[in-house]
Amino acid sequence: MLVPSFVKKNSDNLFSFGATSSRALSRFLLVFVASIVLSKYDFGIFNIFISIYFFARLFSENSLNLPFIKFASDGDFRPGVVTYQAIVLKVVYMAAVSLGILLFAGHIARLTGMPDGRLLLLMPLMLLALTSYTFVVQVLTYRLNMRLLMFYELLHCFLYAVLLGIAYLVNGLETISILIILSAAAMFLAFLVGAAVFRRLITITPGIDWPLLRRLVEYSKFTVLSGISSLVILKADVLMLGFFRSPREVGVYGMALFANEVMNMVIDSVLRVCLPQASALTHVSDKTEIKALFRHSVKNMYIGIVPLIAVIALAAPAVIHYVYAGKYDDSVILVYIFLAASLVKPVGYVAGIILSACGHIRLDNRNCWIAAMVNIVVNYFLIPRYGVIGAAIASVLSFMVLTVLHYFSMRKNIFTI
Repeated sequence: MLVPSFVKKNSDNLFSFGATSSRALSRFLLVFVASIVLSKYDFGIFNIFISIYFFARLFSENSLNLPFIKFASDGDFRPGVVTYQAIVLKVVYMAAVSLGILLFAGHIARLTGMPDGRLLLLMPLMLLALTSYTFVVQVLTYRLNMRLLMFYELLHCFLYAVLLGIAYLVNGLETISILIILSAAAMFLAFLVGAAVFRRLITITPGIDWPLLRRLVEYSKFTVLSGISSLVILKADVLMLGFFRSPREVGVYGMALFANEVMNMVIDSVLRVCLPQASALTHVSDKTEIKALFRHSVKNMYIGIVPLIAVIALAAPAVIHYVYAGKYDDSVILVYIFLAASLVKPVGYVAGIILSACGHIRLDNRNCWIAAMVNIVVNYFLIPRYGVIGAAIASVLSFMVLTVLHYFSMRKNIFTI
C-alpha cells in the first residue's frame, strides 16, 4: 500500500522527473556522443560553444520562462493573453540576441579560447529551435500537465536519437557542426509535433496588453540578471578555463560535468512542479501551505539525489576508465567534488524558486549576484594556478554561499521555518 500511495501523492513530481530525465537524456546523448567522436581539444571547443549557448539562451528564452509560467498560472491574467505577449517578446529577444552574436562572433571567440567565430554562426539556428521547442514545454508546465510534458520530452529525445543514428549511418558524426545542427533539428521537429498534438491546450488571445507586456519585460529583466549570475556560477568556470588554460582542460572539466547533469534531472523536475504551485499560493495569507511546499520539495530532491550520488561515487572511476579507455581518467576527482556540492543544492534551489514565485525576485537576483562574484573571484585566483581543480572548488564555494543567502532570505521575507 505504501508504494501506490506514494506514487499517487507525488504523481506530478514523478511525471515531472520523467520529463526532466528525458530532456537530460537528450543533452546526455549530445554531450556523450561528442565526447566519444571528438578529440579532447575539439570536445573542449564543443563545451565552450555550449556554455556560450547557455548565456545566449538566457537572454532570448530563459528570461521569459519564469514570468510566462508565473503570470499564466497565478490567476491575475487570462492564460491566452499572457501567451500572446510572451510570443511577441520571445521573437524580439531572440532576434536581438542572434544579431548581437553574429556581429561580435570574432570577439566572443577570442575571449573564450575558440579558434575562430565560424561555429558561432550556428547559434541563431539553435536559439530559434530552442524558442519553438520550449514554448510547448512552458504551456504544459503552467497547466501543470506533467504527464503530457513527459511524453513531449520523450518525443524530443526519441527524435534526437533517430537523427543521430541516421547521420551516423549516412555521413558519420565527426564534426561539432553536425552535432549542433542535429540538436536544433530535433527540437524543431518536436515543436511541430507537439504544437499539433497539444493544440487544444495552447490558447492564444491576439492583441497587445501594454500593462501586462511591461510587467513581463520588467520581470524578465530581473530574471535575466538572476540568470546571468546563475550562469556565471554554472558556466563561468568553463569560459575562464578556456581563457586562462586551454580547450583540452575544458574537455576534461566538461566530462566531469556529467555528474551535475544527472543531479539536475532531479532538481529541475521538482522545481518545475514547485514554481506554478508557489505562484498560485502568492496571495494566500496563511503560509502553512507554502511552508509545506518548501519542505516537501526539498525532501523529494534529497530522496532523488542521494541514491544517485551513491551510485555515481561507486561507479564513476570504472565507467569513465573503460568507456573512454583512460582518455578522461583525470576527470574522476572532479566528479567527486561536484557530487559533494550536490548535497547543498536542494535547500538553495527550492528557496530561490519560492522567492521568485512570491514576488521577491530582487532578493533572488541579489543573492545570485553575490554568489556569482564569489565564483568569479575564486576562479580568477585558483584557475591559473590549479586549473580544473581550482574551477571545481570555486563552483562548490559559490553554491554554498548561494544556498545560505537564499535560505535566510526566504525565512526573513516569506515565513519562519
